[in-house]
Amino acid sequence: MSWDLDLLAVDVDDGVVEIRLVALILPLAPLLQQAVGALRPVLEDSRWKDTRLWLVVTDLDATAFTTNRE
Repeated sequence: MSWDLDLLAVDVDDGVVEIRLVALILPLAPLLQQAVGALRPVLEDSRWKDTRLWLVVTDLDATAFTTNRE
């Protein structure tokens, strides 16, 4: 399988791991904390263990305003 790296929503270099995402539900803060909690252990076993992790919300889907999170 080949990947077009220009289309992926992840950039990795020695200084930062950046993941761009679209939010489907609100509020954002607890979701982003949960995502960091899931991603940080993955980075711990890699050469990027000390790299900054940036989660960049690039858009809010319309469903974010109509879906209740419980």
